[in-house]
Amino acid sequence: MTKLPTAQSRSAKTPRHWKVHVETLQKSGKSRAEYCRQYKLSYHALAYWQRKLSDQKTSTETTLVPVPFQSFIKQHSAVPDRAALKIILPDKTAIEVGDDFSSATLTRLLATLERR
Repeated sequence: MTKLPTAQSRSAKTPRHWKVHVETLQKSGKSRAEYCRQYKLSYHALAYWQRKLSDQKTSTETTLVPVPFQSFIKQHSAVPDRAALKIILPDKTAIEVGDDFSSATLTRLLATLERR
């Protein structure tokens, strides 16, 4: 069983001191107010350390997820492998449209080009 720091050792309130209290509080089933009264602790200090220790715990639990590099490049390539449709205008401007193009967008684009 962990020996809990007492109120007499107030000068020794290190992060370890608060970690012990935070862990014991979680296991105790008591409210924070009850626990603080029992051990003569500052309610706000204990709340602060609960947040601080919780933040440290979550920030160190980083999970890396492998991403297949080749599929990433293929999906996010700026240059499509092959355009489904290629429009070359008289001034040598080329418009390439992929298989998943929006017909509404293409219609607006062509209307804009016709007006110039």
